[in-house]
Amino acid sequence: MNATPAPMSVPDFSAHIGCKRNYAYELKKAGRLVMSEDGKKVMVAESIARIAATRDPAHQGVAERHAEQRGETAQTGHAVTAPAPAPEVAADERDEPPRGGLYDFQGSKAKREHFAALEAEASYRQKIRELLEASEVRAVLAEVITVLRTSIEGIPYNLAPVLAATNDEAQIKSILGAEVEHALKTASDSLAKLGRGEL
Repeated sequence: MNATPAPMSVPDFSAHIGCKRNYAYELKKAGRLVMSEDGKKVMVAESIARIAATRDPAHQGVAERHAEQRGETAQTGHAVTAPAPAPEVAADERDEPPRGGLYDFQGSKAKREHFAALEAEASYRQKIRELLEASEVRAVLAEVITVLRTSIEGIPYNLAPVLAATNDEAQIKSILGAEVEHALKTASDSLAKLGRGEL
């Protein structure tokens, strides 16, 4: 039965798992190492387990290939070196060390894919004029409201002489209705043109 490795310094731990020293410090900074109570030593077995638990599953194949080349066995997504299981650090992880807190690779990938899909959908809907630029819509709506307001405000001045000449209630209603309908139709036509991309 193998004894649990004693706590090590960060440089010793980097040599133990076969990675660059600066990458080991990045692991510590990212919270992927389990440190002793005084914060000076790396708890080897616990740190290896945490690295395995927070590693990107996409690097599993890389670890296995590297381990196979050395005649070793990859465990929990890592290659091992005697005397204890040690993570195989993928080449792209060495060159671009992670930053921030503990990683949720699957969650991060899902978010990236989700927002990429939303962006593609928005682009498509914009091309078929199902989705419009907010600034474009605001400009047209401002114009429509201005035209509608002007039309409504002009009704008393336009119809006063006509209405003064008749006492027929039905005719008065018809004249007013036609004028209001004309104002609303003007606004409706402008909005329809916006939808067709003609504005």
